[in-house]
Amino acid sequence: MAKPVEKPRMGRPPVADENRRSTHIKVLTTDAERAELDQAAEAAGMGVSTWVRVVALEKARRGDNK
Repeated sequence: MAKPVEKPRMGRPPVADENRRSTHIKVLTTDAERAELDQAAEAAGMGVSTWVRVVALEKARRGDNK
C-alpha cells in the first residue's frame, strides 16, 4: 500500500516555550487615554498590546522609575 502524501501544515509555526507569552495584565483606561494609546501604537506601526509591552519593558529595563 502506498504511503499517504503529507499535506503542508497551515498556520503559524509553533513558538518556542521560552518565547511563548502566557500571562495577562489588565489595564483600565479612560476613552481619551485609550485613544492616545491607539494613536501612539498606530504611529509606531504596532498593535496597542505590542506597543504597550515594548514601551513598558523599555522603561522597566532602563530603571527609570520617575
